[in-house]
Amino acid sequence: MLKHADSYNVIAIGAGPANLSLAALAAPILDISLNVLESLEKVKWHPGLLLAGAVMQTSPLKDLVTPADPTSAYSFLAYLHDKKRLYQAIVRGLASVTRSEFEDYLRWAAAKLANIQFGEHVSAVELRGEAFNITTNCRSYQTGTIVLGVGRVPSVPEWGRNAPPNEVFHGSTLLLRRREFSGKRVVVVGGGQSGAEIFLHLLGGACGPLGTLTWVTRRASIFALEDSPFVNEWFFPQHGDWFFYQSEAARKQILERQSLASDGVNCSTLRAIYNALYDREVHRRSYPAHVKIYVDTTAEDLRGMSPFRLDLRQRKTGTCSQHVADIVVLATGYRTEIPSFLEPIAGRLKVLNAPGGSQEIVVDKEFSARFDGPGKCRLYVQNGARLQHGIADTNLSLVPWRASLILNSIIGRVAYDCGPGTGVIEWSSISYEGSC
Repeated sequence: MLKHADSYNVIAIGAGPANLSLAALAAPILDISLNVLESLEKVKWHPGLLLAGAVMQTSPLKDLVTPADPTSAYSFLAYLHDKKRLYQAIVRGLASVTRSEFEDYLRWAAAKLANIQFGEHVSAVELRGEAFNITTNCRSYQTGTIVLGVGRVPSVPEWGRNAPPNEVFHGSTLLLRRREFSGKRVVVVGGGQSGAEIFLHLLGGACGPLGTLTWVTRRASIFALEDSPFVNEWFFPQHGDWFFYQSEAARKQILERQSLASDGVNCSTLRAIYNALYDREVHRRSYPAHVKIYVDTTAEDLRGMSPFRLDLRQRKTGTCSQHVADIVVLATGYRTEIPSFLEPIAGRLKVLNAPGGSQEIVVDKEFSARFDGPGKCRLYVQNGARLQHGIADTNLSLVPWRASLILNSIIGRVAYDCGPGTGVIEWSSISYEGSC
């Protein structure tokens, strides 16, 4: 039986980094009553990919709060201090923080916040008069403002959607169950960071001595993450501001050209893979019996039942071949979709079709959705507007800045300074489609 309706100024749905940042930065703002609803029983951040030794691709100083409020009690440095590891971390250096430690930091921050409701699954968001009514498995809530932060979902090729889930699965679920692939012919599809980490994990025998291990990527090689200082200015607020005002066609081109800044592979991971392959030759290791890497190759179709026949096509020549596989791991990225619980108000939202099968709710510069409803009702979208706000939207880099912008918009005053910072590139003077 549902409990009575509770009222809050703001309801945030999802307790990932985006809404944890929102809650942490809202904590000192006395005129906001905020509640965060999370369907899981605790914070879980990519649990299926917390592979041993997997490190962050962003600085831990780009945490929940520091770029917006370096004095916050919810910073990564405050976490290290509380855990009595700060001195060790300084000596070790912050360039190699593991993803498992960052997840622990997120759990620590959530535990310090008193307004995270775990185990509350949102089933519907409706309009009732001049407010939203949110129904969960526990109760209902009324609010004038919702902040959506449910993250993205695994992107699975059409040929893999109806395959047996124990043999063909997205890499995000790799560690969610015990995997025993001894003697199996395993194929990893996808040449980004996740694909590289999964390949290295399997090559090291974490799932048993494989029969064969094959890695397939449509890229022309296994490319490194673009991580130069100039490239990293793509993750500055002023780049996002500039990007927002470009045409949709221009934004698509920009994102395509920027892909390796978010989807490339850490050089340390590349070196570890290459060293492991070299050592395999030196020591003549017999498992896996064969290791192959195919670049500039797409996986086109999957036939039969395990063992499967995976159709591969060489992109430049168009040559097709079949590859026999017992296990296929899909490191094929993620996409944005409209949550099913928004169905009752879906007709009031404007939706944009984005690359990779994504659908984005159309938002303004402050991440507020274009909503055909009562003026007092506002829906903000976090981590769901990459085609509109740029490469950093689905990255940790600008999480505190975006949360600050949303909070300022909600309360109608400047609680956090979101103005442009310094940088060496003058984005405001660049017109992507302009001519001299």
